[in-house]
Amino acid sequence: MKSVIVILICSMLSLATDAYAFSQSFSAEAVQTAPGMQPTHMKLHVSQDKSVRIEIMTPQGEIVQQYFADSGLMRVLYPARKEFLEQKAPAPLSMPGDVVMNPCDNMPDAKCQNLGVEEINGLPAIHWKVTRQGPNQQVFTMEQWLDQQRGITLREKLPSGASINAIMTAKENVNGREAERWEVTMTSVDGKSQSGTRWYDVELGITIREAFPNGSVRELQNIVVNEPDPALFSLPKDYKKINIPAQSQGR
Repeated sequence: MKSVIVILICSMLSLATDAYAFSQSFSAEAVQTAPGMQPTHMKLHVSQDKSVRIEIMTPQGEIVQQYFADSGLMRVLYPARKEFLEQKAPAPLSMPGDVVMNPCDNMPDAKCQNLGVEEINGLPAIHWKVTRQGPNQQVFTMEQWLDQQRGITLREKLPSGASINAIMTAKENVNGREAERWEVTMTSVDGKSQSGTRWYDVELGITIREAFPNGSVRELQNIVVNEPDPALFSLPKDYKKINIPAQSQGR
């Protein structure tokens, strides 16, 4: 059983955006919509030191999550109960829209080999060979070509033989922000393909909107570029710590 914190962080941050790639601190509302489902809303605050705060309302009440990149500490606050729990993240925090220059930054168990710079769709890209070991001692290898300027994955060859390609097609205004539109196509081994779209914010250096083949969309709205109040990342003095069962922390 995974730790409660890990489950919460992964499920909520799957709607947010990358905390490592941003070039400026900001606050925003993260929204996810999908056909036949109610929209999901949460508030997101990212500081210049790469700390992240997420606020979401659940049927059990408000939950606040804090992540501190410098220490890897993850914390979950329950304001209604004035309780909190915390632990170290098992791996660096990663969110969709993640912009990295080395794939192994977010995959500590992998080995990454830099094969040099190549041109992909007219853009210089770093070619990486990534090797990981599976649960049955199987070794999986994939290749990634990362845009040398943005860190965006321009091309990827998966262990299954499927491939992913991204091409910038236009510059557009998204929720009042200047963004690059990227068409992302995944092609399976049998030649079938499906496409989605990403919008990359030029100022912030992150993906602020994604549209998927199944009709679901996740995006950042009401973006305000400024440094959040430091109090948002503090621990209230009157909160009581909840202890995490030992078996949950190691799995």
